[in-house]
This record gives sequence, C-alpha cells and structure tokens, in this order.
Amino acid sequence: MIGTATGEGSASGPDRNIGVIASVAVALVLVAIALTIDVPRTVQGYKGDEATYYSLGHSLARDFDFAFERRDLVRVWEEFPGPEGIWLKRGKVARIGLMGQWPFVRWTKREDPVRTRLYYGKAYIYPLVSAPFVFLFGTNGFLVLHALLLALDLFVAYTFIAGRVRSGPTALAWAGAFLAASVVPVYFVWLTPELFNFSLTLYVLFLWSYKEIADGRLMARSRTFLQGSGSDYAAAVLVGVLTFSKPTHVILMFPLVALALGRRQWRRATIMVLLWGLLVGGLFLANAAITGELNYQGGDRKTFYSFIGFPFANDRETFENIGPVRGREGVAVGDVLANRHTLTVFRHNLVYFVVGRFSGLVPYFFPGVVIAVLFLISKGRRGWQWLVAATIMAAVLVLILLTPFTYSGGGGPVGNRYFLSFYPLFLFLIPAESGLAGAAVALFVGALFTAKILINPFYASFNPGEHPKSGALRWLPAELTLLNDLPMAAKPDRAKRLLGGTPPVLAYFPDDNAFNPEGDAFWVKGKSRAEVILRAPVADAGGDRFVTKAIARLGIEIENGGKPDRVTISTGRESRTLDMKPAEKGRLTLAVEDGVPYRRDEQPTSYVYTISITTTSGFVPFLEAPGSSDSRFLGARIRLVPEYTDAETVTWSPPR
Repeated sequence: MIGTATGEGSASGPDRNIGVIASVAVALVLVAIALTIDVPRTVQGYKGDEATYYSLGHSLARDFDFAFERRDLVRVWEEFPGPEGIWLKRGKVARIGLMGQWPFVRWTKREDPVRTRLYYGKAYIYPLVSAPFVFLFGTNGFLVLHALLLALDLFVAYTFIAGRVRSGPTALAWAGAFLAASVVPVYFVWLTPELFNFSLTLYVLFLWSYKEIADGRLMARSRTFLQGSGSDYAAAVLVGVLTFSKPTHVILMFPLVALALGRRQWRRATIMVLLWGLLVGGLFLANAAITGELNYQGGDRKTFYSFIGFPFANDRETFENIGPVRGREGVAVGDVLANRHTLTVFRHNLVYFVVGRFSGLVPYFFPGVVIAVLFLISKGRRGWQWLVAATIMAAVLVLILLTPFTYSGGGGPVGNRYFLSFYPLFLFLIPAESGLAGAAVALFVGALFTAKILINPFYASFNPGEHPKSGALRWLPAELTLLNDLPMAAKPDRAKRLLGGTPPVLAYFPDDNAFNPEGDAFWVKGKSRAEVILRAPVADAGGDRFVTKAIARLGIEIENGGKPDRVTISTGRESRTLDMKPAEKGRLTLAVEDGVPYRRDEQPTSYVYTISITTTSGFVPFLEAPGSSDSRFLGARIRLVPEYTDAETVTWSPPR
C-alpha cells in the first residue's frame, strides 16, 4: 500500500501573512499593468493561435455566441490588421436516433444547410472563462484574468511549500523562484490558454496533495475540504476542464486515481473517475450541440491568413475556395511510432527536451530541474511524490513520442508551450529539507536563461529567435528535430537558403553572426562564431519516387577578408583551423556527424546537420576599400559544397 497522509508542518500566523501579502501585491501590480497597457500596440500582432482565442473571446463577450460571422471579422480590424492564423471550421447538423440493437443509439452527422455558418476550430473553455473579463475590460480583460491567475499561483505555491519546509520566508523564496525564474511569466502576455492550463494544473496538484503535508493548522472551514475527499473530487473536475482544453492532460488523472487505489479507497477513485468523465463528456457534448461535432479540431477545419484571404471579407473569399482542409481526427500512430527512424529521433529528443536551446527544461524551467535533483537525492521521498514523478515522465514521453517534430508547440514559441502546463508537477516534488540556498541557485541560474526574456516579454514573444542568440543559451544545442518550428524558420531570408551541392543543400541561420547568403556563399561576421544548420535535400527521381540524400563529407571553400585571420570550422565530428592572410583562399573537406532524421507533415525524411565557423578578426570594406559602400564587419566568406550519398528511396505524392 502507498503510505497514508501524515502532517509535516504548515506555515501559520505571521508566516501565513507573508504569502497573502506577497500575492496581493503581485495581483495589484499585474492588474495595473493589464489595465493600462495598449494591448494591440504592445503585443505587436498575433502569435501562435491567438487570433482564434481572441476572436472567440470577443464573440462570447460581445455577441454571446460561439459562431464566426462577418461582424467577428470586422471587429478584429478595430485593433489588429486581420486575424492572422485563425482556425475556423464548418459546422455539422447532428442527429441522434434509436436502434433495436447495440449500441441502441446512432449518432449521425450531415452537412449544415446554412453554408455560411462557421465556428472556431479550438477549445472554447479558455475564451469562455475569459469572456466576463473581456466584457468588462475589452482585450485587456485577457491580461486581467492572467494577472489574477498568476497572483493565485504564487499564493498556492507558497502555501504548499510552506507546509513542506515549515518556513514562510523559505517558502516565499522558492515559490517566487519557481515562477519568476522560468518561462511562465512570458505567457502572461499571450492571449492563449497556456497560462490558464498551467494554473489549473497547479490547483489540481495542490487540492490533491496538500492533505499529505498539512498538520491541521488550517482554518476550520478549509480544513474539512482540503483534508477530505472533497478536494480530490474538485481536482478531478479541474482535470476534466484541462482534458477538454487539451486531451493530453488526461495524464493528470493518474496520480489521483493511483493513490486512491493504492490505499484501497475504491469509492473515492470511482467518484473521481466518474466526475472527470462526466465533465469531459459534458464539455465535448456541449461542443457537439454548438457545432454538430464532438471534436473541435476535426472535420472541415482550415486556418486563414491575409495572403490567402478570410471568409466574409468579400464575395470572392469563401470558406470553400481558400485554404486546405486541416482537420485533426487523431494521431497518426503508424507513421509516428513505427518507422525506421523512431529510436534515433527519440534519443535526440530526450537530450533536446532537457537541454535544448529553444525549448529545453534546463533553460526555461530550471527551478523545476533543481527541485527534481533535490528530490532524487533527498531521504524524505514520499510515495505520492513518486506518482508525481511518474506523471512527469509520462508527459515527456507522450510529447516526444506522439509529436516528435512539434513537441514544443509549433510556430516558434518561447520555451516549450506544450509542456508548460505540466511544469507545476515539479513543485510538488520539493523535499521538506529544501532551504534558501537551493532557492537562490534556482533563481540565479534560471535568471541567466530567462531574465532577458522577462525584461520585455512582449518583444521576446513576438521575436522568439532573439534571446537565444547570446548569453548562456548559446551553449546549448539547437533542437534539429523541431527544425521548421525554430524561430528562424519563419524568416525567409534566414531559412531554406540554397547553398552549394547538386541538388543544393538548404541552410538555416539561427544567429546574426552569418550574413544573408549572396548566391551560394555567405560571409561570417568578424570576431564571431556563426552556426549554420544544413538540411540535405530530397531529390526527385521521376514519377512519384524521391531519393533522400545524406551528407557524407562537406567541402568548405574559405576566402578570408582584408585582415589576417584564424578561421575554425567544426562539423561536430571534425574540426580544422586555418591561419589565413588577407584575401587568402583555402579549401577543406571534413567528415560530418550522422544527420538527425527530420520528417514533418507527411513529407519524406530529410537529414539535418549543424556546423560552426569561428573567425578571430574582421574588417569593414567601407573603411578599407575606396569606393565600397559595404559597412558590415566581415570575417571570412564561406561556400559549402556537400558530398551526398543516397540514404533511402520513397514513393511520395507531393501536395498540389
């Protein structure tokens, strides 16, 4: 049996007031920010799926409906230049009939006869909760909700940690570090469910686990609830809300039910499952009643941008004739979990998930990593905490196995927005002996990665490729399995640039230390280290047959600039350094590491590589060469010519 609950101490009196005062202060400051900023001007445009949640939130607040109509489209232009990336779907008409045999009920769908009726292709729960705040405060209402959630998050985190470490100041230090030295505050400015989901997960774990550490010194009214079965039932209800918001949150039911079953609390486990199931089922049935379909991401679902047009914008742009259908009916298990590269991709993703430059746990959730390490080396580990640890591992495995090429959330997010809602699990691993020193380490090291993001979260959110270009993040590997969702992939001048080779290799430039290619060559900045990500091509072999190329060796042609220079080229497998005179030319051929398999959107597999080029000197042509107008600080000009081998041949029909 898993151990029963025992008391371990709880903050009371003056210590309890510390958490209340800090949380109220945070609420006042954040609400003031939320009410006074000019949201459309400050956020600089939509990020990710913001257009969908923004439009649905305003539709609920101002029209009291779930439908997308022309007035919803027109309303967007009051604040933004179009709903870029909005997900819309055509509704269905559902019919429920009775049959004389199992399952006795038949659910049928047919096309909606009103062909102009559209709905939003995302879960409605976050916009529904936001709607009262949007009704009162307009678009700023989203941020008011986030401000209140963050303040409550601080109080809940403080209350739990205080009950665990028996010290108010230590608990406040840990709670503050856990939130502030992570990527969490950045999502305060995102008009998406990430912070909402994060907060609900925190409340779920608190409601379920606080009874395991409390010593009874709570107010009489809350003691009955938090120390009894009622808090478990409330936690199961919140997991139901989270599951509807994003189905992967069903994982959170595991520790709740497993602990009850381990203690032979059959009735409690059964009621939790029933409450969860009833709420999830009710929310999906409500979606079916609204749109005619249970799945808000299924059916005739499309995404719209200004370059293809928006429904209702004019007579020419309609749902039927613009944009491909992109319904998501399920997970392509056969393609994702059972192909020849699965284990290789999995090994890379385990490393990337922990220390990846753009989405890793270490740079973006460092306080949680510290708590996990302290948990593993502590002597007071509890049975229920092992269930929490197992849930973390399950969440990681689900993400990197089912979404190996998009596990960070897609669209160039800051950190891993898909894992953000599971980050609160780390908090509940904190050992009872945790002290101020651990909190200080978590805060300082975490801030080395995230402080510059938090200084201006609006800029960092809209320019997610800027903060990884310097500082501690530069030490970490780029996640090659997330190639098309890395920030530079959204910039045509920095992604998919054709360089040398037959066929040409594709190049991505994740930093500013290599200038845009000129033809099939590029300049590396002086006194800099530039990284270049290379993607080997998939060559057309005629008909529907395509050959995936792999780079066997890499030829590097170097033309030094106008000053003596030391140029170092590294492919990961081999590294060479050349001492070069002004304008001297040289050529190297280096072996490369095995490419990382990359497969996205049903395309054939391609292989991805990383190289680095370092220069120790540079010159400015404008200052050195009469008549030149080039004011760049140039180090060396590089031309890459890969030598290929055929890795595999596939049959594939490209989309027309």
